[in-house]
Amino acid sequence: RLHTPEVTVAVMQELHRRGTLRSALAGRDEKQIDLLLTFVARRVIEPRFTPVLVTVADMITDIYQPVVGQSAIVDRQFLKLQQAIGKEIDYQEDLLEVLGMMDTLFATFTKKTDTVLDEKKSNGLTETIVTNKSN
Repeated sequence: RLHTPEVTVAVMQELHRRGTLRSALAGRDEKQIDLLLTFVARRVIEPRFTPVLVTVADMITDIYQPVVGQSAIVDRQFLKLQQAIGKEIDYQEDLLEVLGMMDTLFATFTKKTDTVLDEKKSNGLTETIVTNKSN
């Protein structure tokens, strides 16, 4: 679990694919919920694990919402998960802003193409006047 999170996430993904993830997460005691939430809160921000662990976090929240307030340990882990996801959302918003700025810069640096303004026909031949030619 600690040294090979890929295996843990792969098992969770397979359980979800089979439709048994919810039942696998349910019925846990305080210590097991603590371990699950600790793992999810630490790894949910890793891009390779995010899709699976967001689903897991959503299921854990749905299943254990009634016990919130009954255990200080579980409550603390839910707060850590909330903070981790909040930081990731802020980070993603910042990245989207930077991406927007970069798109604007790239749009101004695109190569200008030749613009055809007028075509004159004389004696069956077409003469094209080209303007706005730059490199």
